Amino acid sequence: MAALPYRTVARWVQAFRTGQQNATVQPQPGQPSATEAHVSSVATLLEKDRWWTIRELACETGLSHTTVLHILKERLHMRKIASRWVPHSFTEIQKWQRYESARMHLERYKKKGDGFLHRIIVLDEAWARAYEPEMKRQSNE
Repeated sequence: MAALPYRTVARWVQAFRTGQQNATVQPQPGQPSATEAHVSSVATLLEKDRWWTIRELACETGLSHTTVLHILKERLHMRKIASRWVPHSFTEIQKWQRYESARMHLERYKKKGDGFLHRIIVLDEAWARAYEPEMKRQSNE
């Protein structure tokens, strides 16, 4: 049997004692509060140039550092690779390329057996696609 956490119940009791009639979750101070307009403005800036730092995005949009970080990671599902923000999910073309590669590998495995598996090198496509030597040097600076 599952029960609510003690802290949740204590918060509700306190809210009801102060006259609040609704126990819905209120935004807490310190939590990022990003509206769709905020998410849209950050996304627009990144579409034009992916070389923004979090500090630059915060200054440009007027949002806090933590709110910008929340938007990038939680709302836009991005991660930073070699000083550049890239989408964490695959495009349709990338999905089809993965499917085609997997199909070809399966056919080769059926023909050659376990010996074929020892010749495969695997790496994350996002890292391979984003790697450029000048970008690595810049990210180290």
